[in-house]
Amino acid sequence: MEVTAREPVLVDLALQGGGSHGAFTWGVLDRLLEEPWLRIEAISGTSAGAMNAALVADGWTQGGAAGARAVLDAYWRRVSHAAAFSPLQRSPLDRLMGRWTTTRRRPMS
Repeated sequence: MEVTAREPVLVDLALQGGGSHGAFTWGVLDRLLEEPWLRIEAISGTSAGAMNAALVADGWTQGGAAGARAVLDAYWRRVSHAAAFSPLQRSPLDRLMGRWTTTRRRPMS
């Protein structure tokens, strides 16, 4: 089977905010940046999406798609490492009891 060259497809991306969305979007961006036929023409975002957009733009100037992937990887690994040592962690007992959030809710009356 012969592989033919294809014209690049230009895309504009608008990325949503939210911490967990930012980490999820990192994976999506990493996969998109693997495709040689896909070119990000413009990128913007809010909150964590804006961080991802800035990281992609900065990394792209340093080394194209590979540079963008490397910068995203380094950033999100640092975020993950920092979160592991956050003082706002749930205790092992909280996790065991199914308390998945650090907020305290008052019972409804």
